[in-house]
Amino acid sequence: MRKINKKSQLKIQEMSFMLLALILFFVIAGLFYISLSASGLKKQASILQQEQAITLISKLANSPELSCGKSLCIDVDKLLVLKDRKAYQGFWDIEGLRIMKVYPYPTQEIECNAGNYDKCTVFTIKELNQSYLEEGTFVSLCRKETKDKIVYDKCEIGKILGGIKIRQ
Repeated sequence: MRKINKKSQLKIQEMSFMLLALILFFVIAGLFYISLSASGLKKQASILQQEQAITLISKLANSPELSCGKSLCIDVDKLLVLKDRKAYQGFWDIEGLRIMKVYPYPTQEIECNAGNYDKCTVFTIKELNQSYLEEGTFVSLCRKETKDKIVYDKCEIGKILGGIKIRQ
């Protein structure tokens, strides 16, 4: 009887150690899965933040203060007036806002004002701090021109760049 009792006790110990090892294995596998999921979550959050920034900048280009009536089209005449108004510096929830001419390709950056807006390349509405993420989208930059007493829209390709605060 004593021999059977010792064998039973040994089998119970083996079973308990096996259960402990199995539980420990599942805990380690769960921690590994959670760490992999967390790293993927950070990457997804970063991608989502960039997409939100581009969407916000597209909404800016289509806002009535800048739009020329078409999708992703900026009225340069409105832009010049807006550039000189300091009241619009904090109007949008954005850290910086610049509009650049892309085509015809500029040889140098020339800040735009009322006197040189046909030859300039950059409109700075709000200065961008370097610690922010700068995202942008392509837009049409249109202005009214007159040739032989005919008024027409002259459009160029531009890029609207906005600075977005990076969430950690």
